[in-house]
Amino acid sequence: MSKENEYNNIGVWDCTFYKVDDDGNTLLNEDGTVKQFDAPKMDWSHIAEYVEDNDLAEVKENEQ
Repeated sequence: MSKENEYNNIGVWDCTFYKVDDDGNTLLNEDGTVKQFDAPKMDWSHIAEYVEDNDLAEVKENEQ
């Protein structure tokens, strides 16, 4: 059995949010990028309950 198969639980590492108005327009920074937010006092671990192992795709370093 491979070492990766020993890790059979899924967690949430990071969760970011963005804002949109009623028309679907995204709130932007002055430079035109999407303004992102986090919720540091919230526990988002329950989101992982809805993710199955086959839903996951590895993030490569150059994709981050």
